[in-house]
Parts: sequence; structure tokens; C-alpha cells
Amino acid sequence: MKRFIIALTAIFTIGIHLAHAGVVLGGTRVIYPANQAEVQVALKNKDNDKRYLVHSWVSNIDDSKAPFIITPPIYKLDENHQTLLHVVYTGSQSSVPQDRESLYMANVKSVSAIPEALRDNNTLQFAIKTKLKLFYRPVSLKESEAKIAWQSLQFSRSQNQLIVKNPTPFYVTFGRLTVAGKEIKPAAGQQTPSALTMMVAPFGEQRFPLSSSVKGDVVWTAINDFGSETGQHKQSL
Repeated sequence: MKRFIIALTAIFTIGIHLAHAGVVLGGTRVIYPANQAEVQVALKNKDNDKRYLVHSWVSNIDDSKAPFIITPPIYKLDENHQTLLHVVYTGSQSSVPQDRESLYMANVKSVSAIPEALRDNNTLQFAIKTKLKLFYRPVSLKESEAKIAWQSLQFSRSQNQLIVKNPTPFYVTFGRLTVAGKEIKPAAGQQTPSALTMMVAPFGEQRFPLSSSVKGDVVWTAINDFGSETGQHKQSL
């Protein structure tokens, strides 16, 4: 009999843990300091009666191959067990900018084992793919500066656009962004996932639609290295 597998992809950016079915990842982002040989990501199966086959890898934003390996790349995660994924950078420091962070995606795909009673039947299975942001942080960038980078964002208005400039070498991901109490969202129909559009690249800028009738202070929060939301910061527009 044939078995059918449907792959569903989701990008999660906030919260303490990520979960799909019984598989839980211990974090919402990965920070990779360049002076470390590896970083670890906890992976746990919370189901008491299901095993999962987990496939993990790192890619560029466009899904092309990135200079990282994850071990084990494929792992059978037994019922109510956990393991550690070891993320290792395999590139050279000269191949990435040393004055700013670089962004990659850590991908974790899992599919549950087929119960013995269903192995001879037509079966619809779901393979769930989770993508985490992976920030490669050069040695020259200090953690203490990363903690406050979000406070340095600069906001201005150009006609019906809110322009956000990031003068720091760190990626800044918004937790919340409002002008005069109104939530700011990416432009409608944009193909880029909101998890990436609600982020400002190092020394870069991001633009959002802003009605000419909306006037007032910009209030924003950000997501820190641990996946938690910062306090609020305010700037006049």
C-alpha cells in the first residue's frame, strides 16, 4: 500500500519553546558566536507513545546550502526522550562579514513513525518543518552591545511610509511596532515571511506602509537573544 507525506512549513519567531506535535525545540533562535566551536540546540519528544524521525540542516535565506553542519543530521527521537543538536560552522571567517552579523536559517523537519497497526493501510502523514533564525556573530561584536542595539533604531516618515534605519551591526527583530497606538505591519501581498520583514538588517533599513493620517510617537519592542520581548522604547516621529 502507498503512504502519502505532506510537508508543512512554518516560521516561528517569538515564544519560549517551539512545538510541532510532540517535538519541542528549546529556543526560538540560535546565536552562534564566532569564537565557539559549536552551539547546541535542545530537542525533545514530549509524546509518550510516538517516535519521530528528525532531519536537521542549516540553509541561507534563499534555502541554498549554508556553511554549517548539524549533527546528528538525521535522528530517531524515541518516546519521551531528548537530545542535543550540535551546530558547527564549517566556513572560514574571511567568507563572511566581520563587522556585522550574518543571518541563516536552522531547519528542523520531523515525521512520526507509523503505528504497527496502520503499516499495511493507506496512510496520510504530516512532516512538519520548523525554521529558526541563526545569527552568526563575529568576535568583534560584543554581547553587551547586542542587548541594547534595538534602542538605537531611527525612525522617519517619507510620504506614506515609515522608514526604520538600523545603525548597528546587529539584526533587530521587532516584538511590537506602533505609531500613535496603531500597529505597523508589512505591506500587503509581500512574499517575504513576516518573521523576516519585521526585522531590520545591520546598517540597513526597512520600510512599512503608514497612513498620512497617523501621527504620533513610535513605540517598539524587540526580541532579544533568548527569544524574550524587551521593554518598550519610544521616539517622536
